[in-house]
Amino acid sequence: MNIYDKEQINCSNCGKFIGELDVGSSMIFTLCAKCTKKEKRTIRNGVSSILVPVDLTKKSTRALDTAIYLAKHLGSSVTVMQVIPEINFGRSLLLKDIFKELQDTAESSINYAKAYCDNKNIKTKQIIVKGDEAEEIIKAAKKYHHDLIIMGSSGKGVLKELVFGSISNYVLQNSNIPVMIVKETSKQLGTRIDKNLPKSNYSKKPGRHGSGIPLSVMKKRAGIN
Repeated sequence: MNIYDKEQINCSNCGKFIGELDVGSSMIFTLCAKCTKKEKRTIRNGVSSILVPVDLTKKSTRALDTAIYLAKHLGSSVTVMQVIPEINFGRSLLLKDIFKELQDTAESSINYAKAYCDNKNIKTKQIIVKGDEAEEIIKAAKKYHHDLIIMGSSGKGVLKELVFGSISNYVLQNSNIPVMIVKETSKQLGTRIDKNLPKSNYSKKPGRHGSGIPLSVMKKRAGIN
């Protein structure tokens, strides 16, 4: 057997090279050591808090819908986040006006996102910070102990992202918690409000997978009869 009888295996999550496998063999959902550690931590602890960067774009809305869908079934809270880029004003009045406009847009965006979640009976918090977007997302996830980051992606191709870089790709590679990337073209999940569902009790700590929740309760939460 020679090198031509082998094929490269990459991590299903981050794309990192893992090793080689005989041609014709198969592996399901391969993960590198780092991603495996993240997944095990999430399975053990559950997902009680989801971080979602928002900016009122279609890809951001898709990510938020996905977060709401998961939050409903996992009993999680959602934190919506906006990052305002830092600008060195100097003496420029024009830059100050631009920054003021960015602040107003950020506040409008995050208020809309929070109201959107509140309307679907999801416990929601909001964060507005200044700085580099990718770095601030990672910092916020660590500082506020989030269990999962959900971000939108334009889905314009891996090559373009590798050449020009992307915020979602940077967060995916550098986050110490699982990151879910939702493409702009993804099918919208069912987040329609069910009027027959009782309102959530926010004071009650959400149940976590693996902590002894009865199967009947888990099925009910997932909408399975």
